[in-house]
Amino acid sequence: MRAHSPKVPPCGRHILFMKGVPFAAMLLLFGLFVWPFPKALGQDSIEEIPVSHNFIPHFESVRGKSILFVDGLPFTVLAVEIPWDQLIYGRYGETLHAYDYLYPAAEAMGLNALKVPIKWSMVEPKPGFYDFTYVDHARDLAQKNHLKLILNWFGHYASGDGTIYGNLTGEMYAPFDIIRDEKTYPRAVDGNGIVHHNAASYEDDAIIQREIAAFSAFMEHIKKVDGDTHTILMIQVENEIAVFGADRQNRKLWRDHSPASDKLFAEKGFSDDLKYSAWRLSSNWIRRVTEAGAQIDPLPFFHNYVGGKLEDGIVGGSPGEDVATYLENCPRIAFIGINLYLPGDSSVNDFRSALNRYRVDRNMPAITETNSDRSPVAPRLAYVAIGEFGAPIFAPWALNISYPTSYQPYVLKDGSLANGAFALRECYTSLSMALPQVSTYGGTEKLKVFMPQLPGERFSQTQDVDGAKVTVSGEQNGQAMVIHLNKHEFLLLGYRCEVRFEDPAFVWPGLEQVRVEKGRYVGNQWREEGEPEYWINQSRKTLEISLDTPQVVRVSW
Repeated sequence: MRAHSPKVPPCGRHILFMKGVPFAAMLLLFGLFVWPFPKALGQDSIEEIPVSHNFIPHFESVRGKSILFVDGLPFTVLAVEIPWDQLIYGRYGETLHAYDYLYPAAEAMGLNALKVPIKWSMVEPKPGFYDFTYVDHARDLAQKNHLKLILNWFGHYASGDGTIYGNLTGEMYAPFDIIRDEKTYPRAVDGNGIVHHNAASYEDDAIIQREIAAFSAFMEHIKKVDGDTHTILMIQVENEIAVFGADRQNRKLWRDHSPASDKLFAEKGFSDDLKYSAWRLSSNWIRRVTEAGAQIDPLPFFHNYVGGKLEDGIVGGSPGEDVATYLENCPRIAFIGINLYLPGDSSVNDFRSALNRYRVDRNMPAITETNSDRSPVAPRLAYVAIGEFGAPIFAPWALNISYPTSYQPYVLKDGSLANGAFALRECYTSLSMALPQVSTYGGTEKLKVFMPQLPGERFSQTQDVDGAKVTVSGEQNGQAMVIHLNKHEFLLLGYRCEVRFEDPAFVWPGLEQVRVEKGRYVGNQWREEGEPEYWINQSRKTLEISLDTPQVVRVSW
């Protein structure tokens, strides 16, 4: 039997109503008296979540799981990236405000953070002179719009090309004096002996020392201006590590063949170009940069890799990337995420397969870029990545550019939301309502994700949630997470679905112990908001809860 939301009578006790008639009165006709339902769960937390006395953003191990803590509580970054190409070299001051309109749009979409690229060429306009105007501007806008920041350091290489510049306007990453001076800063050589003017050799210590100095100044500034407010959560060091160009299947482009590199390749006994590039980039460059930055401000550092596969034994989609190698050589790298772009009709198994490849050693699989178009990929992938894999960050690319499908951006030029923005907002809103709990239990057996195998399908799925039999039914890309907190205590979040529990307790007289409450967590405190819609079927011994719009419901019996 289906009922409307429980209503509170003058005596303060819950009675289940059906079509305006007290459910208890109807059940009396059938000898199935159900009175009274208690007044939900109150303000007490069902289970205490872990807290940290260290308020600086950092990772801690809790019961064997690495958790990101922000302001002392478990946290998951729900972000989208903004681009960088409209910040033009030679006119950085003039183009400073190019992306300002995206910050209020990000808040309206339910994001809790933005990924913001910081180009080395902006930070060091002249050798040894540092300018952090854009860093401060982004931070001010984030604070005004109640957002946190992930700063993407675009330095030595950027965007999967293995280049220090793509052009001399909006895609200039290294400072111009480095770009024009090949003698001081030698270039990389491909397997055909061709020198690439836009790719620096990773055997060149001069450019690495320059970047270490600039990155150290960058971290000094962050510590100075943000040490107390913690608006800046993490630093992505470089963007899509690579060696040469986008032709990833060309073996002549898999490592630097400069004389210094060839000499070291032979001395170290390498035979695999991919392994050599990953080893040299990580040990000679990224390790040194991140170690220098961490000595100043120990914020979490991470990488993002191109989605795809080059060869067996290599987890990374571009030459120079390999998860295991970087984790071994760069202890300051907290995790390596995947930039995963998929067809709109991708299945849950497609998501799991890609994320499972990044379960390497201590790595936490994360989504550092994904679809930002009208397809359902992003909101579905977010539930899988965060719920099943415990991803510390989820961030489509980008707010104002749709990819891989064109002309479907989340945010239009006038700042209004469009296309896939509303579906992602539903997803992020539901997660935000119980973010400490999701962040704590994501990737463990205590949290299970329910959704259709393929987008748009109706579904009914039964899973064992840490010993409890739970069924979720839904449609129109509805989805849910069910978290088992204690013996008979659960947290439900999602939308466009119904959740059903089966238990012998759902018959009289045990019904007086059933508690159901709708609300959200503010910090680690539960706040009741409105009435949940639920009903009990005594003949089937089931409790069913409707999650029509994005919401969180607490249940115990």
